[in-house]
Amino acid sequence: MINGIDPRGQQFLAALNYLQQRAARAEQQITSGRRVSNADDAPQDLSQILGIDSNLHESQQILANLGRVKTDVDSAESSLQTAVHILDQATSIGTQGGSDLGFAAQQRPVLAEQIQRLHEQLVAISQTEVEGRFIFSGDADSGPAYKLSLAPADGNGVDRLLTAQATRQVQGPDGTSFSVAKTAGEIFDHRNPDDTVANDNVFAALNGLRVALQANDTAAITAALAKLQASSDYLNQKLASYGNAQNLVAAAIDSTSKLQTRWTVRLSELRDTDQTAAILELNQAQAGAQAALSAEGQRPRTSLFDFLK
Repeated sequence: MINGIDPRGQQFLAALNYLQQRAARAEQQITSGRRVSNADDAPQDLSQILGIDSNLHESQQILANLGRVKTDVDSAESSLQTAVHILDQATSIGTQGGSDLGFAAQQRPVLAEQIQRLHEQLVAISQTEVEGRFIFSGDADSGPAYKLSLAPADGNGVDRLLTAQATRQVQGPDGTSFSVAKTAGEIFDHRNPDDTVANDNVFAALNGLRVALQANDTAAITAALAKLQASSDYLNQKLASYGNAQNLVAAAIDSTSKLQTRWTVRLSELRDTDQTAAILELNQAQAGAQAALSAEGQRPRTSLFDFLK
């Protein structure tokens, strides 16, 4: 019996098939940009590739969260800057109203109205919204923590709507978490342990000055100014804490971005195509296949008639 293809022919076809597979693989890598598209391409690198890919996805989520936190913290810091300016204005107005000069007493009702408007602005700041979230309402950020309420006169000029804490933590790239948010209660409505109004309560200081000016009470105005100074000092401390929070968030964003860059580079080294090497491989495989075909075409053939001689 005569075989259809002799052993040499079988070897030729196997070699040609191998060269064609090399060329096809190189062409696919050049087109897709990926040296590793499935587990069989580089099983020794698969574990690293999967781990780095997972780290990249996690870092992208961390960056998205940090971006949202940065927006909140920047807005809060800007709002407190405005609040500090409001207290400076109130101090100037109160000092004017506390003068012993006769015209000061006549102006006190007008000055009281100015303090009331500043108080309203401060309450509005406590209701600051970012993307539909009340950033000074702690964990219950779907609504404001305070609203304006000038009665009773001896109160702090607001109604407390909720007392939620700010317990949410921000995750950094190293896996540690930290807190950056404060509530309107912590900032503007400082309380003693028994829930009575503290001496440096911002809302109470402004409302006390308003009431003292309305009552034309010089002694009360002086006392209110002292509380206003204490509340201003307290508010500046809270402003400084948000400055620190901005630094923490900025550092976390920077660290996460650097980690992403390193992981992206390493992932590219493991998974992406070396275009120069792939083009060289394609050219070599194609040249080898062409040479094999040419050599095979020049090889002498034995026909059936040769066996019949």
